[in-house]
Amino acid sequence: MNDGVFSGDAERLAARFSSCRILVVGDIMLDEYVFGTVARISPEAPVPVVAVTRDAQVPGGAANVALNLSGLNVSVELAGIVGADSSGRCLTQALCERGIGVSSVVQDPDRPTTLKTRVIAHGQQVVRVDREKNDALSQKTQSALIKRIFALLGKVQGVVLSDYRKGVLSAELVKEVIKASREKGIFVAVDPKQTDFSWYKGCTIITPNKKEAEAALGGKEFRSDLDVRDGGKELIRKTGALAVLVTRGEEGMTLIERGRKDCFHIPAIARQVFDVTGAGDTAIGTLAACLAADASMREAAVLANIAAGVVVGEVGTSPITTEKLLQAVRAKMVDGSG
Repeated sequence: MNDGVFSGDAERLAARFSSCRILVVGDIMLDEYVFGTVARISPEAPVPVVAVTRDAQVPGGAANVALNLSGLNVSVELAGIVGADSSGRCLTQALCERGIGVSSVVQDPDRPTTLKTRVIAHGQQVVRVDREKNDALSQKTQSALIKRIFALLGKVQGVVLSDYRKGVLSAELVKEVIKASREKGIFVAVDPKQTDFSWYKGCTIITPNKKEAEAALGGKEFRSDLDVRDGGKELIRKTGALAVLVTRGEEGMTLIERGRKDCFHIPAIARQVFDVTGAGDTAIGTLAACLAADASMREAAVLANIAAGVVVGEVGTSPITTEKLLQAVRAKMVDGSG
């Protein structure tokens, strides 16, 4: 495995996860899955008729990042917004059942809980229905949220900003949280959605996918590993971050670090890709857990890549667990790819 992250090292890191505490701040969602079968086309329109066999609701967005951290035995606090509705109550209950702290989840009666409904038949997504409001938070709601975040910063080793561009992570909130985190000496990892990465100036590490990184550079295309390296260095200059981790799907991930001339490329490990939903949440959650456990950037990136490879091989939003992660690490060593 790259950079000396062998099975024993991973196990030692994983053993430290339970003593770590992370704050996740961002856009909280509820992911609803409706599963069924298709046997005919509707006589009303040229669309399939899905006969529903079962359904499920699971926390998504920033809440899924929290679930991944919890699955790694990290103590997690979640900060964000839910509506005064059944989806918000379902989310809060599900998070509490998993031991995730919700004292910094603010209820806003003026906006619905973001709900994404995916209809899946025979393993394929047929349609997705979104119920959401993406307007900026009111000043009152934002101030209440910032106050609750600040109350937790002295009790955590790191912060994850999970941006799905649903209105929670405003420029003001991001700036305040990064500034306060830096003052307390804790890291800030960002999963971005803004095309202007100056929003995240001062963060520790930022984890755009290839498309997001290209958009942040004005549409510049990454045609080679060299393009990714140079683009990553430019993003470091824009954000002042210590590192940029570009996730590249089937091409793996590339870590670019401030002060290093070379970049660190990690090949993808997934044998079969069934569903990429939530892979970015898993990657940044695992990365944050590793950094909190005092891993190097390269060690953290390798394990984040392995974790993402595990979850894309499962249908639906499926969080990583310590057991799944270590099993994948051991398998990687056995097959000689490490």
